[in-house]
Amino acid sequence: MEVDNQAIYASGWSTWLDMKRFGPASRWLRLLIEKQLREIKKRGTIASILDVGCGEGTITWELAKSFPEAQTTGIDFSKAGIDCARASYTLPNLTFEHDLTSHALTQTYDLVTAFEVLEHVEDWPDLLGRMAAAARQFVLLSFPLGRMRAFEVHVGHLRNFRRGEVEDFMRARGFRAVQIFQAGFPFYSPLYREVCNLTNSGSNSFTTGAYGARQKIVAGILYSLFGFASTRRRFGDQFCGLFQRETPQ
Repeated sequence: MEVDNQAIYASGWSTWLDMKRFGPASRWLRLLIEKQLREIKKRGTIASILDVGCGEGTITWELAKSFPEAQTTGIDFSKAGIDCARASYTLPNLTFEHDLTSHALTQTYDLVTAFEVLEHVEDWPDLLGRMAAAARQFVLLSFPLGRMRAFEVHVGHLRNFRRGEVEDFMRARGFRAVQIFQAGFPFYSPLYREVCNLTNSGSNSFTTGAYGARQKIVAGILYSLFGFASTRRRFGDQFCGLFQRETPQ
């Protein structure tokens, strides 16, 4: 399967900004991530964060707000994504870097994150292994599970993961699963994902570009359905998992 993520994201980020900020699936993912951040605060002190594949920066900004004492860095292979992030978000403890090869992983951090990234990466075990090596305490990940739809290929997915696949990988590298969400049945998946597939949500005129009142109202209604009509811990196809190093470095 030939997918050119460089080209997809060079052209796509300028049209996906409001989708990432206001879109129901993105808001719901941020809600799951916030629950993981609360768990981290119970378990450790965070002084440094690296967000791998930060894209347009919304979640990285949320990380920096949640941990104001931590130096937070977002990196991405897409210069277009980094340009959007720098133009949109500023905090004293927040920086964004264009990093084509994830060179920042040669250093260590208390928390290393990657949200909706691994499904885009050809050699995901190499990248995740480097992330694990760079994490002194925690790794926090999100990615899709289950059957991959055509619209996901159009936005650069190379795979969806199997249940337990990443948990086994992290366990072999000295990390235990602290809190795992396999969220979203039935509203996120299969219902919402099938609608996204039918409408090619990554490129249609309603879900891309600047959101007006109509898009924001629809997005708000759908977001409420994510909360009321989706499982959080089991049966769903949205993975959001927190891993802690067994022996902190």
